[in-house]
Parts: sequence; structure tokens; C-alpha cells
Amino acid sequence: MGHHDDHLLQATLHQEKLAELGRLSAGIAHEIRNPLSIIGYALELLCRDAALTPFQAEMAEKIEAEIERLRTLTDGLLSFSSSREGCCRLVVLNDLVEETLRLLRFELQRHAVVLTTDFNELPLVAADPNKLKQVVINLVMNAAQAMGGAGTITLRTCRAGDMVELTVADTGPGISAELIEKIFDPFFTTKPEGEGTGLGLYLCRTIVRELGGELSVDSAPGAGATFRVRLPAQ
Repeated sequence: MGHHDDHLLQATLHQEKLAELGRLSAGIAHEIRNPLSIIGYALELLCRDAALTPFQAEMAEKIEAEIERLRTLTDGLLSFSSSREGCCRLVVLNDLVEETLRLLRFELQRHAVVLTTDFNELPLVAADPNKLKQVVINLVMNAAQAMGGAGTITLRTCRAGDMVELTVADTGPGISAELIEKIFDPFFTTKPEGEGTGLGLYLCRTIVRELGGELSVDSAPGAGATFRVRLPAQ
């Protein structure tokens, strides 16, 4: 069997695994949605009726943020399972990134991760906000995991010609040249068995490409990693 045939077989198997995973995740997402709605509704009733103490109000806010995160996740799983178009609209990238970081800040504060942002004036981008949030969440959480929970993640936005650019840079151990080739492959993961599906960066790149953009990475061992999302400016 030639090298080319071998590649073709691998690619076909990947497609089938992805399709299967798509069906599976859609099923799981649907299952999660119902209890999630009930939790959300119960929380709403609690907050409406009770005079909450500041601590209870803070806890309620956390529950709400996590419900929102699970919703985004299940939406992401459903959108991954069907290639149906999401709702594309004009998005202010800086606001979307800031909003997403609000969800993640609490999570990252538990580890000693410092988040810094450097936002610049940008034109609008056309995107499905939920999918784009998923990309930001993935890149930030990956960076936090790569650093082993302590370090700095810097998110920077700027204009790059007729593109808008978001970079997520970490102060982690960096990525070796042979791994850089592989990190965007479906099912590639450096996480222990059972912790990651290895679809994170593959899905991020797929989403960014759907939006007419590109996702790339610069890294060297010992020098951290910088992921670069480029989207067409509108």
C-alpha cells in the first residue's frame, strides 16, 4: 500500500471518527440541555423570590456564569455535529474577548494565572459570536494548561492589513518543532488519557477557517507559545 493510499485511509478514518463523534456529542448535548434549562429556571426563581445575602448573590452569579458556559459548550457540540450555519453577525472583537474572559477569570484565579489584555481600535468582524467565544475559551484554557497553572497569558488585538488579529500568548514551556506540525490534527492531544478529546485546536482552526480566517502558532521550546487568529475585517 503506497504512502498516498495510507494517508487517504487515515483521512477517511478521521472523517468517520469525527462524524461518529459529531453524532455522539449532539446526543449528549441534547441530554445536557434539559437539566440545564431546569437549573437555570430554578436559579431564576430563587433570585427573584429570596432576599439573598451578598455571599449567596455571588454564588448565584457563579452558577449563572457556569450555566452560560455549559450552554455555549453544548451549542458548540451541536454546531460541530451539523455543519449548519450558525448565526453570523457583525461582532466587536474586543468586547467579545472581554466578555469571554469574564467567564474564565474565576477559573484562572484559582490557578495562579495572570491575564493581561492589550486591545486596539478595530474594524468589525463577521462571525458567529458563540463559535468565536469557543475559540477564545479553548486558546486561553490550553495556554493555562500548558503553563501548568502559573504564568501570564496576554491577549492582544490589532489590525493587520485587511485582517483583524487576536493573539493569545503564554509564558509556558513552548512547543517543539515536531509537535507544532501535529497540534492542529484531529484527536491529537498531549493530555492524559480521558482528559481531552484532542479536538480543541482542530475545532478552533475549523471555526476560524469557516469565517474566512486563519489560525496559526509561533513557538519554540522554552519561549512560550503565541496563537494567532486572523479574521477578515468588514
